[in-house]
Amino acid sequence: MQSIILSRRGFREFDQIISLYTLEKGKQEVIARGVKKITSKNSPHLEPGSLVDIEIVSGKEIDHLTKVQPINYFVNIRTDLQKSLASTYIINLTDKLVHSGERDEKVFELLKTWLEYINSNYFKSILIDAYIIVLLYCLGFDILDSNIDDEGIKKYLQIFSTGNWEIINNLEITKQEYNKIHKKIYNYLVYQTERKVEDWDRINF
Repeated sequence: MQSIILSRRGFREFDQIISLYTLEKGKQEVIARGVKKITSKNSPHLEPGSLVDIEIVSGKEIDHLTKVQPINYFVNIRTDLQKSLASTYIINLTDKLVHSGERDEKVFELLKTWLEYINSNYFKSILIDAYIIVLLYCLGFDILDSNIDDEGIKKYLQIFSTGNWEIINNLEITKQEYNKIHKKIYNYLVYQTERKVEDWDRINF
């Protein structure tokens, strides 16, 4: 089952709870036995942001991870500080906003294609803004239905909402224009999700 690792946290002495987004079942939390041991073969493949193929078996309270096969470690992201910070933000935000057990292939493909693109291309922070617009749309929130008086901002938001990373990354946007667009997206995100969310514009890319 294709999955993207979202997070991992300690559980008991040698185990961890792994949060992942799967193509077939949406967000899942599973227990990975023994992955904190030095001899664990699965641990290196369970880093957040990794694309893997997994096998799980049902447990009484939580499913158990039995096998992990790496597909894409996105090594260019992990060796570039700017890309690493951006992907960590996106993965954490996705983990925070999506609910377990709600399957949506569009969310899986969104995260997968975004990681693939920034792994292989020059990164600009507008890709974070665009990802968030598309993610919110998948979750039922369409920023284009909100009150947008500025036609210039609306034009850019329409482009962002396509999720065409190549076109978005090649847009020529002034700092002043970006600040307006970013403020609109951030405020919309906080209002619709009713969550305390760190402003990605404050991350030192």
